[in-house]
Amino acid sequence: MRPRHGRDQDGFWRIGPVRLLAVVGVGYLIVVLALAALTADVDGGPSTGADPGPGAGVITSAPESSASAGAGEGAAGASTPASPAGRDVRVGSVENRSTPPPPSPSPSTARPSAAPPPAAPAAPPVVTTAYEAESPANGLAGTRTFTCSGCSGQKKVGYVGRDMGALQFNGVTARAGGTATVTITFVNGEGPRVGHISVNGGSPIVLTFPDTGGWSTVDSTTVTMTLRPGANSVRMFNPHGPAPDFDKITVSVR
Repeated sequence: MRPRHGRDQDGFWRIGPVRLLAVVGVGYLIVVLALAALTADVDGGPSTGADPGPGAGVITSAPESSASAGAGEGAAGASTPASPAGRDVRVGSVENRSTPPPPSPSPSTARPSAAPPPAAPAAPPVVTTAYEAESPANGLAGTRTFTCSGCSGQKKVGYVGRDMGALQFNGVTARAGGTATVTITFVNGEGPRVGHISVNGGSPIVLTFPDTGGWSTVDSTTVTMTLRPGANSVRMFNPHGPAPDFDKITVSVR
């Protein structure tokens, strides 16, 4: 019969199963305690190396209370999780990062709208002016002035036409110029007569004036002329025969 422990007859050292388990248990406990001590030195010991770079520093918010690790917990090398009040906050972590300011609005690239052009000045109003035929401001060479009960101013100008004279209204004024409406008031006691109307020496307009029914009875006809700004002249004549007598002209122009 072989002994449970000690050297056997072959010279080998033998121990019993109980002592074997005790030796293995003591060795396992020594390994576990050594790993736990090494882990504690790595996590909590002061750093002796170079200054860590940005984002690797540690800010300790409060003293951390640690509990003794058991044999099974120390084997994994994990420390007890810290409470929210005493946890380590890493520099640059989400917990320590401040809210970025809102982005500033980018300048508008749209061009400012152009200012509207100034409004055009309003056109001058239409002015209506009557010019008497017998006015001394007119050209009356070769004509004669007669009394006329139906005429304005009780006078008219006759003897206008071939082998006689021409009547020229001077100082017919237009502020802006342009198209003018001219009403010619005339007297004709016998049949139709023809008259030529020239503006500022231009080509004449040829008009036929009907019988008015007497040499003191007036009638009128309206024509369109183009006047220039300022003073204009309107000439009545007939190189081929007699023209009617003339009372006045009424000009409507801007």
